[in-house]
Amino acid sequence: MLDKDYLAVVEIVPSGESHICLADSGRCRSCETKICLRLCPSGVFVWDELAEKAEVSWWRCLECGACQIACPSNIEFRYPRGGFGVSNRF
Repeated sequence: MLDKDYLAVVEIVPSGESHICLADSGRCRSCETKICLRLCPSGVFVWDELAEKAEVSWWRCLECGACQIACPSNIEFRYPRGGFGVSNRF
C-alpha cells in the first residue's frame, strides 16, 4: 500500500510559462475518447463543459510523458527550461 504522502518527495517549480499546449483546441471537441483527461496522473487536462474545450493546467505537470502517448498529434509537450519543473527531494 502506498503512503498517502507519496508525492511529498516531488517538488514542482513552475517556470511561469507553459510547456504544454494544444496544437488545435478545436480537435478536442470531436475527440470521442478524450483520453488525456483520464490518463494524466496529475489532472493537467480538464474538460470545460460550458466552453466545450480542454483547459491545460500546465503548472501541475509531473513530466511523465503520458500526454505525449495519449495524444501525440494534438498535445505539444516540451520539458520546462532549466531549473524549473519537477525535481525529487530526498
